[in-house]
Amino acid sequence: MSFDALFEPIEIGNVQIKNRIAMAPMNPGLTGPNGYHGDANLAWYAMRARGGFGLIITECNVMNPHPWNGSEVLNPSLFTDYRYYRFHSETVKLVHQYKGCKIFMQLSPGWGRQGHPHVETPDCLAGGPSAIPLEIDMRNFNKGWEKQFKRLNPGMPDFALIRNMSDEEYNLFRHMNKEMMAKEMPELLHVVFGDTPRELTVPEIVDLEDRFALQAAAAFQLEYDGVEVHAPHGYLIHSFLSPRSNQRTDQYGGSLENRARFLLNIVEKTRMKIGPDKAFGVRLSGDELMPGGIGHEEIKQVVSWCRDAGANFFNISQGCYENPGAAFAPDGEDEFTRWAPGFKEASSGLPVITPNFVTPEVAENAVKSGHTDIISLGRQAIADPFWPSKVKEGRVNDIVKCIRCQRCYMNLIISHWAECTMNPTAGREKLYPELWLDTPEMEKKINKFKQKAQGLPQI
Repeated sequence: MSFDALFEPIEIGNVQIKNRIAMAPMNPGLTGPNGYHGDANLAWYAMRARGGFGLIITECNVMNPHPWNGSEVLNPSLFTDYRYYRFHSETVKLVHQYKGCKIFMQLSPGWGRQGHPHVETPDCLAGGPSAIPLEIDMRNFNKGWEKQFKRLNPGMPDFALIRNMSDEEYNLFRHMNKEMMAKEMPELLHVVFGDTPRELTVPEIVDLEDRFALQAAAAFQLEYDGVEVHAPHGYLIHSFLSPRSNQRTDQYGGSLENRARFLLNIVEKTRMKIGPDKAFGVRLSGDELMPGGIGHEEIKQVVSWCRDAGANFFNISQGCYENPGAAFAPDGEDEFTRWAPGFKEASSGLPVITPNFVTPEVAENAVKSGHTDIISLGRQAIADPFWPSKVKEGRVNDIVKCIRCQRCYMNLIISHWAECTMNPTAGREKLYPELWLDTPEMEKKINKFKQKAQGLPQI
C-alpha cells in the first residue's frame, strides 16, 4: 500500500510542515519539580524529531503563575515567565536540527477542577468556573484503565462486576471504594474523587486571558513555530465550556456564548498580540461524552467562533476525565476521526489535526479521504518514536505497536517516570543519545569546528 498522502507537505498559517504526521501533545512528567525542562525533555522530543515527525506538539505548558493553577500532580512544564525561556529555547533549537521538523507549544491556563492544591500551598484550592468537584464513575473505565488499577491493587473487585452494577449498587460500592482507596491507593484517591475547586473571580479570569497572550508571544520569540490553546477533555478552559462544570450566572456562565467567552477572549487577545499570520490554534474535545456535558453541535459553534476570533487550525480530542473509557485514550484507534468533518465544516476548511492512530493504513485513509489534514500519534509515538521513518521507508512490519495498556498514563498519576510496556527507552531517552543526538546539521557544524581546531597550539 502507498502512503503518499501521509508525506505531502501542508501549511498552517505561515508555517510549512513537511508531512502530515504529528506527535500529539502528551505530558510525560519529565520536568523538574519546579516545572523546568531538562535533558530528559530534550531527549524525549529529539528522538521523535529524528524519527521523522513533521510536527511535534509539546506537552501542555502551564502559563498560570498562581498557586491555584491546580496542576501539581502531573508535575507539568511551566511557562510563566522569563526564568523558563532558555530551557524551551534549547528544545526548539535542537528539534529544528532534524530535517525541517516543526514544533508547536501547547499552552494552558491550568487544570481547573481536574487539578489539586499545590503541595506547597495545600490550603489554596484549584481555581475553576464553579465549585463543582470531579468524580470518575469507574463503570466508565476501559480495558487499559482496568488493567492498571488491578496491577496497582490486586484486591480490587472484578471490573466485569463493576461495569454491570446498577446505579443503586454502584452508589453502595462507591462509598466502600472510597474508604478502600484511602487506605490502599492514596495516590489515586483524588484522581477518582476530585477536590472541590474554588470559583474564580472575574478579575482572575481576565488576568489569565491577558497573561496567555503575553506568554504565547514569548513562545514565538523563542522560535516556536506555532502555539496551541489547551482547551480539551475537562481542563480549565473546557470546564468553562461545559454546563456540567460551569454554573456561573455572570458573563462567563449560562449561555454557550458566555461559557465560551474565556476561550474566545484568549484567542482574540492572543491573535492581536502575535499578528495575523502565525500558526495559532485550539485543541477541543469533539464531544464531552457525558450526560449534560457540551456536545458536538455546541463544539462546532465554538470552533466557528474561534475561527472568527483568529484561530487558524484545530486539534481534535474527545471526552473528559470523568469518562476515561471513552475519552482521549480509548482502547482502539481512529475513534476521533468521527468529529473531524464537523470541525472542518465549522472552521470553513481550516487545517484539522486528528489523533489516535496505530497503523499507517488507517492513518493514510483518514488523510486521503479528506476527513482530516494531519494525523497525530500519542501513545503510539511513545511505543515507536520512529514510526514516520519506518512508514516512509516501507518498513511497516518493523513498527512497534502500542498495545493500549495505559501504563504510560498510570505512571504519571502514581508519580513515576513515563514508561512503556513496548519501548524500554521511553522516558529514558537521555540515556540513549546514540538513538537521537546525531543530526546531519549538528554533525556538519561539529566537523567544521574540529577542522578549525586541529591547528590550535597544545597547552
